[in-house]
Amino acid sequence: MQAKKVLIASNSKLFSRTLARVVGNDKYEVTTVVDGNEVLASIENIDLCLLQDSLANVTGLEICQQLRHSEQKNKPIIIFSHQSKLEDEALEKGASAFLKVPCHSEDLLKLVEKWLEFSTMGVAQKTRLTTATEVEIDPSTDDEIQEIDTDTATEEEEKQEPILPQRTQATDSQPSCILLVDDSRLIHASVGKIIDENGFKLIHAMDGVEGLQKAVEYMPDLIISDLDMPNMNGYEMCQEIKQREVTQDIPVVILSARGAGLDIDKGFDVGANDFLTKPVDEAELISRINLTLGSQGENSLREKILVVDDSALVRNMMKQGLSQQGFEILTANDGQEGYDAAVEHEPDLIVTDFNMPKMDGRELTRALKSREELSNIPVLMLTAADSDTDQKKGKHAGVSAFLSKPFPPDKLVVIAEKLIAERRLIRERQAMQHYLSESAVEAAVAAADQKSTVDQMRVEETFLTIFFTDIVGFTPMTERMDPRNLVNLLNEYFDEMVVILKENGATIDKFVGDAIMALYLESKNRSREECAYNAVKAGLEMIEALRKFNQNRQDQVNIRVGINSGTVIMGDIGSKLYRRDYTVIGDSVNIAARLESAAEKGSVLVSDTTYKLIKDFVEIEDTSSIIVKGKADELLVHKVAQLLPIDQINTESIS
Repeated sequence: MQAKKVLIASNSKLFSRTLARVVGNDKYEVTTVVDGNEVLASIENIDLCLLQDSLANVTGLEICQQLRHSEQKNKPIIIFSHQSKLEDEALEKGASAFLKVPCHSEDLLKLVEKWLEFSTMGVAQKTRLTTATEVEIDPSTDDEIQEIDTDTATEEEEKQEPILPQRTQATDSQPSCILLVDDSRLIHASVGKIIDENGFKLIHAMDGVEGLQKAVEYMPDLIISDLDMPNMNGYEMCQEIKQREVTQDIPVVILSARGAGLDIDKGFDVGANDFLTKPVDEAELISRINLTLGSQGENSLREKILVVDDSALVRNMMKQGLSQQGFEILTANDGQEGYDAAVEHEPDLIVTDFNMPKMDGRELTRALKSREELSNIPVLMLTAADSDTDQKKGKHAGVSAFLSKPFPPDKLVVIAEKLIAERRLIRERQAMQHYLSESAVEAAVAAADQKSTVDQMRVEETFLTIFFTDIVGFTPMTERMDPRNLVNLLNEYFDEMVVILKENGATIDKFVGDAIMALYLESKNRSREECAYNAVKAGLEMIEALRKFNQNRQDQVNIRVGINSGTVIMGDIGSKLYRRDYTVIGDSVNIAARLESAAEKGSVLVSDTTYKLIKDFVEIEDTSSIIVKGKADELLVHKVAQLLPIDQINTESIS
C-alpha cells in the first residue's frame, strides 16, 4: 500500500523537522516547506496539509481561503498556531481543523490519522483541538508522549544525529527565520534592515523576557541577541533557551558592544554559538549568520584549524568533531610536521598535543610565536589529566588554552569556538585601526578598561553634518618624498586646516592618514542649517587657504571635500578588546566618505540633503547623479561654486 503524503509548512525549519519526526513513519511520507507558494504548487499531490498560520508569501489562512472554492476544497488542512484567537478565523476560512501548539505528539498523530481517513471518504467537517492538550510534560511520562516542540527522536538517534538547523545551499530560496533581541530600536532598524534585505524572515523582541517568549512561540532558526537588556539580559536569556527542551537546539549569536575575553567565555559558557561585536559590518554579520545556519554551501568552510598529534586515533576524533562544525581541518603527525603545515597554511587555530616526537607541543608553540606572521595564531594544547608542569611550560611558551585528556568532543568544540571568536575580534580590531586615529584610541584606553565605562556606554541617534576631506594624489607623494619631509608637510597642512575647521564650529572626529573627518552638531545655539552652511564654508576656505599654502612649494597639496547631512549613530564604538572611541557610524557617514572620493580636485561636493538645508545661500556649479558603492540607486549631488553671505539662518548668529 502506498504511503500517504503529508505536507508540513512552517516558518521554522527546526519546528518542521520536529513535526516531521512525530508524523513520519511507515504509513506516511512527509515533506516540509517554509513558503506558502510552495504549498499551493504541491497541494494536488499530497493527502494532508499541516500549515502554520503565518507562512511567507501566502499565509496558511490565505491558503485555506483560496482552496475552499477550488477542486482541492476537500483536501484536509490542519492549521497550527500559538495563538488561540485565530481558531475561529481558521475554521471560517476553510481549515479542516485547528491545532494549538505546543501539544502532545499523541494528539497530533490521532488528528492526522483521523483526517487522512476522512480524506479517502471526501469528508470536510471541522475539528477543534485546543487548550485541552496544553499540558506540561511530567519527566516520568512515557518517552513516546512528548510536546510537539521537543525532540521526539529516540535516545540512540539523538546520540548519532543531534538536531541542528539544516544546512541550506546558497541557492535555496526558503528563508530562515531569525529572532533579533535588543532593547535598542536603532539596532532593530539598522541590523534588522540588513537581515531583512538579505532574504531572512525577521522577528523582533525588545528584551530577554520577550525574546524567550518569542523563541518558544515562533521556534526561529537563529537568535541574535544583545547582552545588556532590561528585565532579562542576554546571558540569562541564552541560558534559559539552552536549558529548555523546546528551544535548546536553536543557535544563539551574541551581538554586543562588549568584546572582552571574559564576556566571550561567559557567552559560550551559557550556550552561545557565536559572538559578534557592535558596530557590526554587514558582510561579517551575514557571513556569520550563514555559518551558524550552515548555509554556505559545500565548498565554503569556516576557519582553518590545524590538529597536531602523534596518535592517529586522537587526530581522527578531533577532526571528526571539529569538521562537523564546518571548520576546515588540517592534520599533522608530529611537532615538526605541524610547524611546516602552519607555515604553509597559516591556520586560524592550532590544536596540539604536548608530548610528541621530533618537536613537542611547547617547542612547536615557541617556534610559531617566533614568526611574526604566525605569532597571533591561538594554540590549544592537550595535556595529561593532572599535569600542572605541562601547563606551566605551555603557558610560558605562549599557549592560549589547555584541554586535559581524556576529554569529550563537545568540550573541544566549545574551547575551539571561543579561541576562534577571540581571534576574529582581534582581526576586526586591527581592521578598525584604519578608521580610528591614534590619539582617539589612546584617549579611550583608560575609560575602556574601566568596567563602569563598559556598563554605562553612551549611545544615541542624532542628526548632524559630516565633513570628509583628503589630499588628492597623496600615495604618489609618499613614494617620492623623504619620510621626514612628508611628516613635516602633513603637520603644517593639518595645523592650518584644523584652525579653519575649528573656526567654523567643527568637531574633529579623527585623522586617517591624510584624511580628516569632522562633525557639525546641531545644538541649542546652532541649527542644522547653520551646521551645513559652516561645513561648506570650511571646505571652501580650506581650498582657498591652500593657494597661499602651496606658494613656493615643490610638492603641491590639493584636496577634495565631501559633505553629507543625516542621521547617525553616535556613541562609544568598540570594546575593551578593541579599545573604545566616541565616534559616529551609519549610512550618512558612508555617503559623506563616498562623496569625498567622487569629488574633483579643489572642489566641494555636497549631498542633496545638505543642499536642501542651505539652498537659499549657495550657488551650485553643477548638479549630477552618481553611483556610489553600497547604494543601488543613484545619488543626487551638487558641486558648490560659492556661498552667499548671510547674517542669520534660523538663529541669531553664525558661529
